Amino acid sequence: MQCRVGHVICSSCHHKLRKKDNCHVCAITGGYNRCIAFDHILESIKVSCSNSIYGCTIKTHYYQQEEHEKSCPHAPCFCPEPGCGFAGSTAQLQRHLTVDHMLPATAFAYGYSFTLHMQEGMRVLHRKEEGGPLFLAKFTLVPPFGNAISILCIHPHVVTENHRFECDVDFYSRTMGWHQHSNFQIISTNLSNGFPGEEASYTFVVPKISSDPHTTTTRLLIRPPKITCP
Repeated sequence: MQCRVGHVICSSCHHKLRKKDNCHVCAITGGYNRCIAFDHILESIKVSCSNSIYGCTIKTHYYQQEEHEKSCPHAPCFCPEPGCGFAGSTAQLQRHLTVDHMLPATAFAYGYSFTLHMQEGMRVLHRKEEGGPLFLAKFTLVPPFGNAISILCIHPHVVTENHRFECDVDFYSRTMGWHQHSNFQIISTNLSNGFPGEEASYTFVVPKISSDPHTTTTRLLIRPPKITCP
């Protein structure tokens, strides 16, 4: 925007003026009008996404940057290992966890069940196809009850209820005559505060049937949301 003399002001600063009918430089009356020439200059300028260091190549007009970054898939997720300061996209985090921290990984397909050994620690779960969200399974001993499993979707943005993945968990022990099933929505997080506590994520607990974790298994099935995550 500009006054009759030609002094320019942006719309954000214009809203902050006490006297909008007077130029903030020369005090001439008459207010401000749109500066078409300056608008064209700004329209020609594009800025890089602040997540470019994590792989985003999108450039937007300055006024579109904030909206883009609300759903940018390259926004960082963080390493949940204590003392590790790594941050990167979900693809970068997957490589970091499996290569640098040597966490075991399991590939799966949506809608198909797969088996996991309930061995204490974290396990990376990722799709057989490239791309898409990353999942973490955490197995914890909870004496004297047995073993607990928590599943998280690692996503850089807040995910609403309609966008959450669903998980079916089944545990069956023929020796105990025990069958246990649960269905729940998977909580999403970027892990900026580490792995959430029990109060923030669903925990599936199964009874202890053996001292050897390799003999205790559970079956998981992950379903994608009806509305795809951004």
